[in-house]
Amino acid sequence: MIEIDDAGGGCFIGPEVLVIHHLETGSARFLYIPPQVENRISFATELLKAAFTELAITNQEPIQLCRGEIFDKFQEHLEQRGYHVIRQKVSSATDSLAEAEFMEVLYAHGLPRNIKLRNRNYQELYEMVGFWYFSQRKRSLRGLLKTRLRPPYRLKHVTERYPNLFRMLFQEEAAG
Repeated sequence: MIEIDDAGGGCFIGPEVLVIHHLETGSARFLYIPPQVENRISFATELLKAAFTELAITNQEPIQLCRGEIFDKFQEHLEQRGYHVIRQKVSSATDSLAEAEFMEVLYAHGLPRNIKLRNRNYQELYEMVGFWYFSQRKRSLRGLLKTRLRPPYRLKHVTERYPNLFRMLFQEEAAG
């Protein structure tokens, strides 16, 4: 069985990560939707079509898609080609792969590694990412802003009001 999941779609920075996970072999392919993409559903569909061709995934293999709307057009594409598609929550293994890859992308841009997704609490994670983002004030991070999402004003307001607090907090956390 092939499972497909996404991570990072609700975060206002960074790319969205898609994963194609072959459960029997454990192999995984990661695909990335850049932050500047506005029509993520069409972009994801094209990425997945190309990956299916490249990976030679046939319609003999059952496909389990995450329930997110990002996969709606791809589901139609697969069903038109005779694939057996199941729409339900993917396994924790596939979910963990997508989430871990999204976090690695953020860490590569400087997010302190002590900021983690805990108990699938995305609101808390995205809030901490926001505080980190606004406390950095680096031009290099501006390219991470998603075109289709607006940063939460409250996070920007709090970090502007207490800039040294957040800079010190994230410097200490990153150092130790």
